[in-house]
Amino acid sequence: MRTRTSTNVPAVAGVRGVGNTFYHTALRPCVQHRVPSYRQNHSRSSPSRYRTLPSSAASTAAAPSAQTAARSDLQQGSASMEVAIQELQQLCQDALKTLGYDDQQSLTISEVLLYAQLRNNSNNIVKVITGGLDKLSDEEAPETQLQTDISAIVNGNHSAGIIVMKEALQLALEKATQSGCGIVGTNHTATGSGAIGYWAKQLADKGLIGIVLSQSPEYVTPHGATEAIFGTNPFAVGVPSENGSVVVDMATSAASWFGLVESDRAGQQVAANVGYDAAGHPTTDPAAIYKGGSIRVFDRSYKGSNIALMIELLAGPLVGGAVEDKLGSKNWGNLMIALDPKIMGDPKKILHDVQLMLARVKGARKAEGVQEIMLPGERGDRLAEQRLAAGKINIPKSLYQGLKDMVPDGAPAPAPQSTSTLPHPPITSITPEAASISSTSPTVTSTTPDVSGTSPQPNSISSPSPGLCSTSTGANLLLPGLTSTSEGAPSSSKGIPIITSIAPEATQGLDADAGISGGSVSERQSSGWSAQPAASSSGVMPADITGQQQQQFEEDVQGQQHQEQQALQAQQPLPRRRHLSTKLLHPPQSTDDPYEAVSVPLYQTATFGQPSATTNGPYDYTRSGNPTRTQLETQMADLEGADQAFAFASGMAALAAVLRLVGAGKGVVAGDDLYGGTSRLLAQVAPNLGIQVTNVDTTDVRAVEKALVAGHTKLLMLESPTNPRMQICDITTLTQMAHQVGALVVVDNSIMAPTFQQPLALGADISMTSATKFLNGHSDIMGGILSVKGPELAKKVYFTQNAEGAILSPFDCWLCLRGLKTMALRMEAQARNCAILAQALSQHPLITKINYPGLPGSPGHALNASQATSGGSLFSFETGNVKASRIIAEQTKLFKITVSFGSVSSSISLPCYMSHASIPAEVRAARGLPDHLVRISVGMEHPQDLLDDLDQAMHQAMLAIGQEPVSLIQFAQPQEREAQLLQKIATLESQLAAKS
Repeated sequence: MRTRTSTNVPAVAGVRGVGNTFYHTALRPCVQHRVPSYRQNHSRSSPSRYRTLPSSAASTAAAPSAQTAARSDLQQGSASMEVAIQELQQLCQDALKTLGYDDQQSLTISEVLLYAQLRNNSNNIVKVITGGLDKLSDEEAPETQLQTDISAIVNGNHSAGIIVMKEALQLALEKATQSGCGIVGTNHTATGSGAIGYWAKQLADKGLIGIVLSQSPEYVTPHGATEAIFGTNPFAVGVPSENGSVVVDMATSAASWFGLVESDRAGQQVAANVGYDAAGHPTTDPAAIYKGGSIRVFDRSYKGSNIALMIELLAGPLVGGAVEDKLGSKNWGNLMIALDPKIMGDPKKILHDVQLMLARVKGARKAEGVQEIMLPGERGDRLAEQRLAAGKINIPKSLYQGLKDMVPDGAPAPAPQSTSTLPHPPITSITPEAASISSTSPTVTSTTPDVSGTSPQPNSISSPSPGLCSTSTGANLLLPGLTSTSEGAPSSSKGIPIITSIAPEATQGLDADAGISGGSVSERQSSGWSAQPAASSSGVMPADITGQQQQQFEEDVQGQQHQEQQALQAQQPLPRRRHLSTKLLHPPQSTDDPYEAVSVPLYQTATFGQPSATTNGPYDYTRSGNPTRTQLETQMADLEGADQAFAFASGMAALAAVLRLVGAGKGVVAGDDLYGGTSRLLAQVAPNLGIQVTNVDTTDVRAVEKALVAGHTKLLMLESPTNPRMQICDITTLTQMAHQVGALVVVDNSIMAPTFQQPLALGADISMTSATKFLNGHSDIMGGILSVKGPELAKKVYFTQNAEGAILSPFDCWLCLRGLKTMALRMEAQARNCAILAQALSQHPLITKINYPGLPGSPGHALNASQATSGGSLFSFETGNVKASRIIAEQTKLFKITVSFGSVSSSISLPCYMSHASIPAEVRAARGLPDHLVRISVGMEHPQDLLDDLDQAMHQAMLAIGQEPVSLIQFAQPQEREAQLLQKIATLESQLAAKS
């Protein structure tokens, strides 16, 4: 195990730490002692004190054989090593635990660091082994203060910046969701807050406008001055668009501090207008700038200085951050603002206009020699895509060894956990689909200088080369003229995700042949994993390790980056975003299978062995979690775009868990055309829980608005289409109205499933899908899935699931996973058949009314088309005669009389006598649910066989009620192939007639 030392770290005049620590570059693999954090308060005038190397480190560093061997490894291309992403994530978590972080904190921090690692962003895992995340002795739990409906202050109490920012994020989300606006400030954090754009993206991913401002210790001089007063002070704005989040992110300094240090070590000068020396004279000597000097603002004018001052004012005094000696007081602030677009206007128009603006940038006339205008961040995201697709990443050996050294020998390494905050088994490792935490985002810069002295390129749109870090996280953006290669996943015509980002320093060292300007050859060769951290509140500082150790580590890094740049320059084919049918067959894996079975393993067990009598593994009892269930829940969360999904024993068990969220004395507003089981739950169970239920026609927006009562209504329960009358409600509009009064929204999506409709993307908080129906598709299991948006809501749902125990069994989960593989094929075929039957029945004289949103001109057709991709495969019709309806149901041969729907085979029922029989007759009549209503779930049989079967049954029904039978077949439109053949026949006949 790595030992901790108490030796002093030197204070270099003018060199200040971030997160009240110095950033210590990782030791090379053979060094077994960890450099301690710099935890003392030092001002610019502090005298230098030099650390004595621990004996073992000193002796190792002095060993020429070890140095020679390491350099030999480098020459052979082995200075870096390939490691599984899951293993790296788990190592990071285990190492963080040795620093005193608990399981959940380690999980949270590791996810943020891994996001950066995948993109060669310097705010990455190296911070774990170099003191950048060491805890302070006086740390206490963050405390929320001065809280109102729209605002709060979080006193970090010297906790880790990422942990505090996550708490601020959750508060901002909750307040913006409930009140339209959330303003949260933080102060007194012990370490950096991570890439600032990451937090703006989290807000934008939730459909909110996010604005994040961050202070940092004094590095930057105001315009006209030569003394460092400002921090690098990044800010970010996240905006939702029609096809993903857009994050504009930049820092206010002309260069990053560590970039100056790297230039110094490389013997390079910097541009004359980057900074001043300690005496206030302009200098091109990078050492003179960081040793007592100061950096200028990014545009060297009063404009950049004013922006930096605005951030200082808003992220300092406003939130309780320090305004002088920020490092000494261990106190700098962040301000996070979340706005619901609806308070600014029409949300749909705002999203459309955002995309239009970006389309103009992307489609701008290109300069000579430029093949593509790249939005910043594309390269880093492509690199991440490659790594995620491979499941592996190259890292310096010294980083891997540093993590291993921190973890006690023999420590268990369970499977990596997900970003979930639940006390729940692992859900997933990071996947390409998890771009909600793994992207880089857009920024347009104005005249940005090159630290190496290259002329600045005005108004350039730049993308960091592999290895250059960005201060931002980002957004998936589909622009006009680009193709979408998966549901909601944007890409270019080559399948490359359009992901954007920028920081002023990110314009340094970029490739001109990709339409990017600036940078020297030497910078491009050396830019990489730790080459130039962004100037941000979580920026990094030079290490004080020995020259030999530093040189070896830099060579390790350069060797790794050379390999990665060669791979990118080779323009290898990059993975596309996957279509739904592919995602169903290749879901994200949540468990490790050493045998790589094609079929998901079935863990048919009630209990699991534990590592010891005092420690728990990832699973202990199947009620609380089971790997097979985790895999199903992971896949459903992925398909629904949810933060977490939960598998229950039935759809009603799932809805009952949702009802637990309401609380006694509060209200539920629900539709008046609901599944019979749902009606029974609301009419007979909810009152016993002290919950008041109001039923309303959800197709009437004004009626729903009137029923929603602020402070009282806690849940809006929707179906669209409804069962069985197939009515369509405006999910987006109703969701917005519900959120305005503080109510959650759950949508029963069983009829459409994620194949055709995704309620969470329309604004709902919970999507309930019956696994009994289309998910499984074979009528051999019972189950219900709740897909939930937001970690806090997921916590509550998980608690109820675990406490009440209505979980889906491992075997039923396994069957459902098998059924999901063919869901897209099944549902598309069933929908085609349904459209044929519905069209024919709509013209038959026996049918007085047909309910199917897929029919053009039918009520709700246009609205359904705006929020779903199909009319589905369920419809109902009325005959006006109970006897006729009964005969149709009983005389069909291919339509089995059953409750439920969604199976591969067709079924038929009279809802008032079956699935909705629990609703009193007078209530059914009041809701327009007649006894002669017939509901049909269309299967995968040949459509002609289904038409023939219905035709013969309707023939008997018409005879029985004294009507002249009319053939159904004559109303059926010929199928495409038949229509083509008929057209060819007609063409041939006309040609023959012309010849004769």
